[in-house]
This record gives sequence, C-alpha cells and structure tokens, in this order.
Amino acid sequence: MSNNHHHRVGVYPFWYEPVSSLTNNPPQFRGFGEQKMELRSTTKHKSGTIPSVIFSNTNGYKLEELVKGKPDGKKAVPGARISVRYIGKLQKNGKIFVDYSKTPFEFILGSGEVLQAFEFGVGGFLPGVESGVEGMLVGGKRRITVPPLMGYGKGGDGKLVPPNAWLVFEVELLDVSAGSSMIEAISDVTTHDNGLTIEVLVKGKPDGKIAVPGKWIRALYTGKLQKNGEIFDSKFSKRPKTFCLGGDHKLGLGFSFGITGMHVGEIRKITVPPVYGFVGKRVPRHAWLVFQVELVEVVDDGIYYDYDG
Repeated sequence: MSNNHHHRVGVYPFWYEPVSSLTNNPPQFRGFGEQKMELRSTTKHKSGTIPSVIFSNTNGYKLEELVKGKPDGKKAVPGARISVRYIGKLQKNGKIFVDYSKTPFEFILGSGEVLQAFEFGVGGFLPGVESGVEGMLVGGKRRITVPPLMGYGKGGDGKLVPPNAWLVFEVELLDVSAGSSMIEAISDVTTHDNGLTIEVLVKGKPDGKIAVPGKWIRALYTGKLQKNGEIFDSKFSKRPKTFCLGGDHKLGLGFSFGITGMHVGEIRKITVPPVYGFVGKRVPRHAWLVFQVELVEVVDDGIYYDYDG
C-alpha cells in the first residue's frame, strides 16, 4: 500500500463520547478501577513470544508488549525525536489501511506533530497510538488496539476506515534522538507563522509531569475574544476540566497545540488565529481567541470520559 494518505479536513476523533451513549449505565468516570494489567493474551507473535498486556481499559484501548527492546536502549520520552515503523489494520478483517513498515515515520513525541498530521490526513498515526509509544525502548515492539471513540469514530475515514471501526497498530521503535526544546524549555513567548502565540505567564514544576497528546489532563481556563476581551467561556475558570489532550476539539486545534508541553502548575496565555479556532454561539466567524490556561494535573493511567460539557 502507498504511504500517501488522502487529505482530510474537518473530521475529528470521538475520544470523549460519553459512556452513557455506549451502554445502559449512567455516566461515570471509568478507567482506574477497571484497568487490567495482567497477562491475558494467548496468541503468539511471529517472534515466538507471547504478547504481554501492559495496559488495557474498559473501553477496549489496549497496549501489548510484543518485544521489550534493549534493556540499556534509549527510551521514548516526551520531547525526544523518535523513529518508528508501523502498520495499521482494521481489527475486523485485518485489512491494512496505513503502512509505514518500510519507510520510517519520524516525529517529536508529545510536540503536537502527530495531532497536526492526523488533522491533515498524513501518516495515519493517531494521538492515541502516540501515547502508547511512550516508554518504549529502542528495538521494542507493541501492538495497540484503538476503539472507535479513540480513532475515527462514527465518521470513519473515507474508503480506508469504515464508521465505528476498531483499529490495531503494530509499532516498532527504531531510534530515539536528543530531546527537543519544544517540550522541555519553551521560551516565554513563542509566535508561529500563522499567528498562534504561546506566552508562559507562570512556569510549572521543572520535574513536573508534562501534557502530551493522548494524555488525560485537568486544567483551569478562561476563553476570551481578542477583539473586545469579551469572555465566551468561563465554566472551567474555578473548577478544572478533565479531557484528553488532542481528543477534545470543542475549543479548536490551537487550544490543544497551546497546551502541549506544559508542566503541572504552569500557566499560559494562548492566542489562537481563526484557522485553529472554532465557531460557536458566542464566537463569531474569523474570530481571534485568547485562552488563559493553568495545568492542574496530568493523569498517568486510565481513560477518563469528559462529562463537563
């Protein structure tokens, strides 16, 4: 299959679909109490080893270790540039919809590159898969099962991925190079060519956890219109919102880009151009937006669902 992936615009992953829409149970946070860490698979990989389930969740998201990698090898950590080989298949019939098994795919882990590539249909590497790569050692291989709500959701992806499709990725970590200042030491003010501006108002804990796409985070924020300072969203200015970074597009892509790389305790001012914003009842078309965000917590394990609206 060709490595070229067709252009996609306006199709977003359904990462935060309420449990109540999937089951008869009332809405509730799910994840920590129901995750499974024991060995469950009985199918041998072609290497001859039995895959070890290192993380699974009640919504079906699962990480399996096929090959552990070199014990003294480099580890995939946020901010590092990594190189992987991978294929993505439909779980139902094993049909390959993306194939980078021969051409390595390189990106900075947690920088937002994967999220941006996903939005424009490049590579087919989902933010949920990126999160599953974190912690791998060079030479390691993992199988990552992605449920529809963490993949292409009800809309699918053209002719390649049907609606509500379960996906399976097999990923091999080839190389890890030096860390990136994009994650570890963002400057006080960073302005991109498109106008997206990120200003650090208060630095976070230097040894604190970092917000990367695919991680669940808790954040306080206020959203204003740049033109007149009118507040359009203050619902979570006092009570933190819990959501998956890269999975909640209600506030536009620029909101996710601006939070990526934040340390716990950090406060940022994010100025978002219309191309990375959104349109709503209180947000007119072509509006520039300004968010002030404080990162309260980064959740290590478990999949949460966002019922905060």
